[in-house]
Amino acid sequence: MDAAALLADLDPDQRTAVTAESHLVAVIAGAGSGKTRVLTRRIAWRIATEQADARHTLALTFTREAAGELRRRLTRLGMRERVEAGTFHSVMLAVLKQRWDDTGRPAKTIVADRRRLVGDVLEPSQRRGIDGLINEIDWATARGVSADRYAATARREGRKPHAGVERAATVFGDFELLKRKRGIIDFDDVLALVIRDMEYDREFADTLRWRFRHLLVDEAQDLNPLQHRLVDLLRTGRDDLFLVGDPAQAIYGFNGADPALLVDVETRFPGIEIVRLPVNHRCTPQIVRAGVHVLAAASQPNELVSHRGDGAPVEQFVGADETAEARHAADEMVRIDPNLIRAGEVAVLARTNAQLGGFAQALEAHGIPVRRSATAAGTPLQAVVRQVTTLGSASQLRAWAHDTLDAYDALTTARAEQALATSEGDKRAAARADKAVEDLEAERRVAATLLDYLRDQQLGDGAGFRAWVAMTNPFDDESNGGVDLLSFHASKGREWHTVFVTGVESSLVPHKSATTNEAKAEEARLLYVAATRASDRLVLTRAERRGGYARTPSPFVIDLDLAEPVAAPLPGELRRRRRARVDPTLAALRTWRDEAARQADVLPSQLCSDRDLNSIARSKPTTVAELEAITSFGPIMAARLADQILPLVSQSISTMTGA
Repeated sequence: MDAAALLADLDPDQRTAVTAESHLVAVIAGAGSGKTRVLTRRIAWRIATEQADARHTLALTFTREAAGELRRRLTRLGMRERVEAGTFHSVMLAVLKQRWDDTGRPAKTIVADRRRLVGDVLEPSQRRGIDGLINEIDWATARGVSADRYAATARREGRKPHAGVERAATVFGDFELLKRKRGIIDFDDVLALVIRDMEYDREFADTLRWRFRHLLVDEAQDLNPLQHRLVDLLRTGRDDLFLVGDPAQAIYGFNGADPALLVDVETRFPGIEIVRLPVNHRCTPQIVRAGVHVLAAASQPNELVSHRGDGAPVEQFVGADETAEARHAADEMVRIDPNLIRAGEVAVLARTNAQLGGFAQALEAHGIPVRRSATAAGTPLQAVVRQVTTLGSASQLRAWAHDTLDAYDALTTARAEQALATSEGDKRAAARADKAVEDLEAERRVAATLLDYLRDQQLGDGAGFRAWVAMTNPFDDESNGGVDLLSFHASKGREWHTVFVTGVESSLVPHKSATTNEAKAEEARLLYVAATRASDRLVLTRAERRGGYARTPSPFVIDLDLAEPVAAPLPGELRRRRRARVDPTLAALRTWRDEAARQADVLPSQLCSDRDLNSIARSKPTTVAELEAITSFGPIMAARLADQILPLVSQSISTMTGA
């Protein structure tokens, strides 16, 4: 795509950010303002105008999903050269493992379960307060505070851990000693080790700066002091830095995040060009106004405005207790367009994960599917991940993954052929093939993800893969539809058509643990983030009594203009709305899948999952290789289906462009 085409569909503020002449830029991107679009277009535009080299461009994100979305969008923009895009931890872990290999140092085992390690240094009778101790270790690590400096720093900062500063310092020291004795590190150590080596080895630091000479950082408001230091070291001697973030969405203060990087960006980076994106393209004006009201209630004025036309009022529901609150949400789900639920366009968000159990029970009692963590204990995926952990080297992992994908591809190909059979014997064989494919599905998903892991971690091993899975949750977005149940924090970066924000009451929002003005301000930002995940419908719910105690409305929503829930639209109106929001490419793909599945006498999801359909509609592949890259298809299945899928995509593109 040429430079002019990259700018064609941007609004004026987005275009200003993408084409900024300065190489030192901060973009203050309000919720729904198109920050990912700006980030990818900035990368592509600078490369297209020969201001940057794709091979030396690094985009740092906070989640694997965000990194994957960046790569997908860059591919759709026609970028064939690989831009490095990944989380801080994944990119620096690859750097660290390569450094160990280059210097002949033994690779350390990476452990994701910090709780287990801290538990190992405590007597059984002392483990009741383990969460508070882990919080202190997290707080110190995020700020680069070592165990021997923790006590003095904690006192200076006014920390008051339940176990006491001295006890927390002792446990922290024992925890670090245990890791050294076992020759292991955890994920927070990864950044600290890279920083240490950059500070003490100038050649290593210069090599990294040469390799990552064009640096972009997504969600910059979430950087903690350790990540700040890494960014500073990477850009030393160069003003080639593009920051994107929103101080109004800074919600990780408990993890050391410091939004001051963006608030005081002109002081930290003299001469930096600041571009603001105040226009929300996602939410209706009613939802944006509700979010802005929440911030204003906590003395955090915000100028975000909606670009969309008028929408429905923000709704409220007040239940007698938490059971009534959950039951109401389930009753409302029954009236929602089932295609929205099938497409994963509905979410229930809560301040704490503990609140979500009642909603899951209520939804399941109504027969409404819910989406939960795919690697929870006892699931098939968890069993396969544990199996893979026993494999030692990267070569063993790669061999297992390819063998598994080949076996799955052979089975699905055989199943597709047997689906056309008419004899009873062939039908029995087809049924057996169905069962074999189903049994191998978890292995297929793990194998595909394992290869993704190995592309980033060339020296990875089984234990490293398990730790990486624990950190990145790579399987959690692969469900075939249902209502998402998430905490406010986990909803960050996501969006849905309809969102129920629950427990909007005292002691939860703000949470009872927020005792300082700073913490209460972050609680308001957290509610703002949750509310602006909704594009079209936002429902705020609360209980008059929770856990037997009376509750009052959250101070953040007092005086907010709210409406009582309204009846579902009539069927004719529902169909009209549905037609208005259906992606024509996705609609064509669904029609093809339904007909092909009917002819083959299989379920549509067995032929092609909803996730794969959405990926195809979003990425619009034009070759077999691109089709394979964005779906779970193996090479044989991709080649077989390409003749049917690619013409549909091409026709859809032609229709949309008027060609």
